[in-house]
Amino acid sequence: MKSLIKIFVYLVLSVLIGALLAPLFYEIILLLPADRFGFIGPLLSSMQQMPFHRYVSRTIQISALILLWPTIRSLKIQRLSDLSLYPNHHVADDFLKGFAVALFPLWLVEALFIKFQWYLLEGLYSWQVGVKILTTALTVAVLEEFLFRGVILGLMRRFLKSEAAIIVVAFLFAGVHFLNLSRINETTIHWWSGFSLLLQGDQHGATWPLAVGAFVTLFLLGVLLGWVTVCTESLWLAIGLHSGWIFAQQIFHAATLENFSDLLPWWGPFQIYGMVPVGLLVLIPLGATAFLIRKIVARRRDSSFR
Repeated sequence: MKSLIKIFVYLVLSVLIGALLAPLFYEIILLLPADRFGFIGPLLSSMQQMPFHRYVSRTIQISALILLWPTIRSLKIQRLSDLSLYPNHHVADDFLKGFAVALFPLWLVEALFIKFQWYLLEGLYSWQVGVKILTTALTVAVLEEFLFRGVILGLMRRFLKSEAAIIVVAFLFAGVHFLNLSRINETTIHWWSGFSLLLQGDQHGATWPLAVGAFVTLFLLGVLLGWVTVCTESLWLAIGLHSGWIFAQQIFHAATLENFSDLLPWWGPFQIYGMVPVGLLVLIPLGATAFLIRKIVARRRDSSFR
């Protein structure tokens, strides 16, 4: 019971500290002169264009990473096996398979949107854009999978059945990313704005089809990523899936121009940064990915390798 309380305190503190620090980081980043920071100037400039709700989402995750070490020490976790993770001798194989089965089903659906001229193909301006998107996809996937499926899921599985732990972590995963749908008056950021965003939720943002679709989509993605992690006892297949979804969505967004007024609830705008657009049509590529992943996991079990 004491360990469960520690985990609960860890999660609550991560949210509260992240919400408290978000306005500070937001103001600091806006004040920094991007043109004086050399090669990181473009990155800083990109961060300065980020809306406030993205800062809240990211500072919560950063707070969770910072609080991770004292939490792990208090729970006396000394090795990855204590989180039900083990050495993976097929890292490249797992990652590439996950990346491919996430990428191509989503691209097939997006290709139909281009064929129906719901989106107009503009083409990427330079190969550097593709490299930047790939770097972002890999970075976000590694960090989020380590945090959600590596640490939090591993901790939850010490006290809950795997199925229950997967659902709880998927709910947390969806909840944090759900902040990306929220809106707040960004011209009047105060020290309490992060808490205000958490309390306001979506009331200033998306309509209910987008809100419901966003949460369901993110929850299902979290369940699939958690299930993959439990089955493989490793993060690499999940990292491949996660980065494949991000890369597919961001490349499509960069290479196309929206040519429709409103397809909700079938297809939503690119509201969830780093994830797929929201809508019922997302279930088609997601279902195809789940089917292929199940085949990969079954084959992995038959071959009896970790």
